[in-house]
Amino acid sequence: MVTVSEILIQAAQREPQLAPYYEFHQALLALQEQAEQAITVPVEIAEEEVATRTRQGLPAITFDRLPIDPPRFAQLALELAKVLQDFKVETGDPVLPADEGEWIALARQYFANGMAISEEAPASPVGDASLAQMAINLALKPYLRQAARQVMPYINRDLWRRGYCPVCGGKPDFAALDAETGARRLLCSRCDAQWPYRRIGCPFCGTSDHTQIVYYPSADDVYRLYVCQVCRHYLKTIDMRRVEREVLLTAERIITVAMDAAAQQAGYLG
Repeated sequence: MVTVSEILIQAAQREPQLAPYYEFHQALLALQEQAEQAITVPVEIAEEEVATRTRQGLPAITFDRLPIDPPRFAQLALELAKVLQDFKVETGDPVLPADEGEWIALARQYFANGMAISEEAPASPVGDASLAQMAINLALKPYLRQAARQVMPYINRDLWRRGYCPVCGGKPDFAALDAETGARRLLCSRCDAQWPYRRIGCPFCGTSDHTQIVYYPSADDVYRLYVCQVCRHYLKTIDMRRVEREVLLTAERIITVAMDAAAQQAGYLG
């Protein structure tokens, strides 16, 4: 089975002008995978509680359910911040938290801010992404991915057709059309969980007015860029009916960077 790292290496060979971009994502991925392998404490949540929250339209996981070890989390965030700096990623405020307690407090805030629907009110609005915010969001990913693997088997997907993730409440940043039926599934930008969503409709604002949703196909018809005229969000999508190679959606979100550039240049939001 092909890995995300292998796909990124192949992409860099096809697009040498984007090699630094792919090297950056490989550096992030290496740190996140190492951190994920070191997480040994499971998410403590009962199947019955997951089922109840699913019926209520609530994500299964809250911040307090994540088995975060503060020292390890702070160290991971620092290492990820260094990668961001080494690759000269533009950020807002470059000041980093002074201790692990501050890292965790900010992580709680940014977890809540990143939820499409939340029981946890953000402590304050977040403007341009600071270096700390970027590092924290990246550092949360190993914990959220592990949570998704543990929790998704308990989630009744027939009861969840919402535009936000059933595991962590995150927004989607990629989608796929099924190879057999053309049904659509969304990919969470935070925990990488996948869940079904109606074929026509914007997962960001919920509009089902097909006249307000437009898509632009790629030259080979493999990809579609959906844009919503109501909320001005976009969603990259791969049509699996047009693909014969092995596909990992977590890699597709990275190698389709040209679609992001085109959408954002046109004034749409991811």
